[in-house]
Amino acid sequence: MRSMILAAAATLGGCTAVIDQSSFFPQLADPPPGSLAAPPGYRLEEAMLNLPGLGQVHAVRLDNPASDAVIIYHGGNGSFVSAQSRPAAALAGATGADLVFYDYPGRGGTTIPATIEASIATGPAMLSELRRLEWIGTGPLFAYGLSFGGSQAAAMVRGGGFQGLIIEGSAADIAAVGRNFVPALAKPFVKLRIDPALGRFDYLGYATASRTPVLLLASRDDEIVRVRNMRDFSDQLKGRGTPTRMVVVPGGHGTALAQPAALDAIRGFVKELSQR
Repeated sequence: MRSMILAAAATLGGCTAVIDQSSFFPQLADPPPGSLAAPPGYRLEEAMLNLPGLGQVHAVRLDNPASDAVIIYHGGNGSFVSAQSRPAAALAGATGADLVFYDYPGRGGTTIPATIEASIATGPAMLSELRRLEWIGTGPLFAYGLSFGGSQAAAMVRGGGFQGLIIEGSAADIAAVGRNFVPALAKPFVKLRIDPALGRFDYLGYATASRTPVLLLASRDDEIVRVRNMRDFSDQLKGRGTPTRMVVVPGGHGTALAQPAALDAIRGFVKELSQR
């Protein structure tokens, strides 16, 4: 999205930059070096999840034998399962929960198409397969979404069955987030238009469909999804009756899991809702 909007802004001719399906989804990229490391006391299990009518999703489970709680992690645009050792260690240390990571289309062997329709359908289909494999049992269930992954986490929880939804550095107002990429001097010359096709993916509606409690994590120096974007998102969620709390921590985009205040908030959120 950044490169698309900046290229449009460079013309400074009263141009219109379009945010469409190609800028919404993670792009094809080479995986970074390394592999996912299991935190101490965890066991790693890898699988290709078969989603009927969609394709396969590469997923990894980090199992803590002492826990029946599960957190399904939805990464940002740059996410690869192989590069998630730090988030895994942070979430394991804060919650002790079992963790599930998965790759987006074209990464790690995932073959589902990068389309709005497939993105809408993937969450429920993944849940069904994770339950069949017994990666999800009867214990507390949470979804964690970073940036683009916030939308994917919301789409997964919309059917209910989750104790909580954690969203970091993400907001449902695509146009407002898109304007953050336009340089200040170019803003008067650039108009953003959202492809109507993206409207089929109802991020806000999915996040509020089951009124699953939401924890929002905003980073003070995040220039991609600014604190004000997340405050507006919080107001939208509350306006639809969704129990929502928001925590602002130091750092830039995608760095909340390195902040003690964020980990404390996650720990408390998971502990409180797991006891209900």
